[in-house]
Amino acid sequence: MTTTTRFLHGFAASAILLIAAPAAGQSGRDPVDRLIRDVIIVAPSADDPRVDLTRAALAFWNRTLSEVGVDIRLREASVVVDAPGVRAIETFARFVAQRGGRIPKGASGPQPPSELNDIGGDLVVLLSRQPLLPFAWPLVGSPDYFVVIRAPEPRRTGDLHVLRNIIAHELGHTLGLIHHRASFTLMCGPCSSIAAADDTLEWLPLTDIDLVRLKRIHASGSP
Repeated sequence: MTTTTRFLHGFAASAILLIAAPAAGQSGRDPVDRLIRDVIIVAPSADDPRVDLTRAALAFWNRTLSEVGVDIRLREASVVVDAPGVRAIETFARFVAQRGGRIPKGASGPQPPSELNDIGGDLVVLLSRQPLLPFAWPLVGSPDYFVVIRAPEPRRTGDLHVLRNIIAHELGHTLGLIHHRASFTLMCGPCSSIAAADDTLEWLPLTDIDLVRLKRIHASGSP
């Protein structure tokens, strides 16, 4: 089994929560500021390798958005280490990961703890201490999305490569992308049918449909 094959099997087991909603609006902000989505990374330690993986995924999406000709960007606002109330945030993350396909989203769904709301930003990316199923969960207000990334699996060869693509996949949901059946692509779900792939690829590719959707959602400069 190749490194990328292992990635795809891990990816299929890690990215099963379908986020069909487009990115949340930001009508309370001025037109220029609406083009910037502030991302706050919540990490258990400053040297957690997933911090740099998240930064790489943000850079990937900003390059992609530039290439497709839309102005929205994802900006790292801060890294919060051992955030106040992180236990309540982790508990909410576990609740959503375990029930995400069976509970409503938004105002009618489970409401996040105040500790999560207090962090602010447009997207909060929790680098969890738990072996959870990663997800991107839409919220009402601030933040707009709660993204959760599972704990690394040190015994799995190439797991950091798995995680960098999982992070990019979940950030793709916050930009309005959805799962599809195109195998060996970033937004595939599930991806378990892949038997072999090119180990040299840094990122799983987007499809033409993904790129068209990004343009359609964000071409006007607002989600």
